[in-house]
Amino acid sequence: MTRMLAILALAALAVGCGTSPRAVERKGRIISLTDSILTTGGTDTVRFGRLGSGEIAVLRLWLANDASRPVAVASYRRSCGCTTLEFDAQPIAPGDARQVTLTFDSRGERGWQLKALDITLAGGQRPLRLFVEADIK
Repeated sequence: MTRMLAILALAALAVGCGTSPRAVERKGRIISLTDSILTTGGTDTVRFGRLGSGEIAVLRLWLANDASRPVAVASYRRSCGCTTLEFDAQPIAPGDARQVTLTFDSRGERGWQLKALDITLAGGQRPLRLFVEADIK
């Protein structure tokens, strides 16, 4: 009987270990996507800080789905060719997050820069507008 209980306990531990999804640590900037942003749009500012002339800077951001339904990045429009957004178009489940990569190419830019990036979300009525700010020396 004791041996049977020990075997059952080990089996329960084996089943419980490694089968649950791992939580991904979200380091860095998190942008929350809410039902309100999907309906009315929203804005946020991403600051690259001070960059040297000709420097190409990369930031990794998290898009956290705090809405009640899945959200996916469908496309984006930019005010300048100096900004790009790399993203996975797969839907982000409610409560989950996905990392995107924002790049700012400072070649040809001088002084304080403010660029706009409109992110179209699948199922959203208005885009999320990101202002991209950098000071080029």
